[in-house]
Amino acid sequence: MKNLTLIAILIAFLASGCEKREEKLVKYIATDAVSTYTISYRDQSGSVIKKDIEAQSAIDRWEYSFVAGQGEIVYVSGNYKDIGSALKVMILIDGKVYKQAATRGDTVRYVTVSGVIPY
Repeated sequence: MKNLTLIAILIAFLASGCEKREEKLVKYIATDAVSTYTISYRDQSGSVIKKDIEAQSAIDRWEYSFVAGQGEIVYVSGNYKDIGSALKVMILIDGKVYKQAATRGDTVRYVTVSGVIPY
């Protein structure tokens, strides 16, 4: 009987230690640019994709959405060549801003946000 109780306690302990990974909606957004810019992002499969995006005004917006599990890496980065431009990049998780960064008039540095989807 003692062994049976010990085994039941051990099973309960191990089961409570396992966290269930929830799926989250991830959205990358880039905005504020007034000319062409380059965006790099980690997609749903984990590959890094690089694209040139044409922007006509600061209200033009690029978006990419996918579903990912907690603990997965998220990453988006961009830069532009027009000194009169700007760029703001954001990561939203389940509709809430997780991280964001912006720059204006800096054609040298990349604007990058990344992290791990929180549990």
